[in-house]
Amino acid sequence: MQINKESCRGIILEFDIRRTIILNLYIKEWSMPEYRVIMTKPEIGVYIELYYFPSIDVNIPARFATVGLSNSIRKTGKPIENEWMIALKPDLGQENIDRIFSYFCDIIAHNIEHIQSSEVPRVMTESALAPENWTTKALLIDELRGESEDLEQIKIGEEIINVLWVVPITPKESRIILQEGIDAFDAYIDNHYYSIIDPTRPD
Repeated sequence: MQINKESCRGIILEFDIRRTIILNLYIKEWSMPEYRVIMTKPEIGVYIELYYFPSIDVNIPARFATVGLSNSIRKTGKPIENEWMIALKPDLGQENIDRIFSYFCDIIAHNIEHIQSSEVPRVMTESALAPENWTTKALLIDELRGESEDLEQIKIGEEIINVLWVVPITPKESRIILQEGIDAFDAYIDNHYYSIIDPTRPD
């Protein structure tokens, strides 16, 4: 039998530790994930796991969340230092899980390739890549809301990771944020009949 000793500074072991800490917090808050997708681009050192946490109750959102986005490197040479989470109604806006995973991977790839900072709030305007059944073709990336404080910042060694909320928004909502600011958007949503986690709400 061969036994190999692996340094705690090794890339694989380092990721295993990252996954253990982050995924443990996710499971504590959202129960067990049902599916995982792995997104890789070895030439630029990208290895990201995306998990689907199904709704366990009609009143509880389903969630898609990343593990490892925080360790990915932008073209600027700086690590992203954030994980992302999408919360959706249990019916997922009449889209299937694979379609949402595909969309999530697309926006992550765009973020790594083209966005130079992790500053929030950030709006990604209307995209043809959004799921066909969703009216929310744009995105807001912002601080986490409505979740446990334990998820807002995750400490791994000396590193502090922020979990950010990725919110599908309508073209009208993206214009409100860009023209009037995030507070105006919050006021608009507070007075809206439809839930912010409903990706099929009218524009």
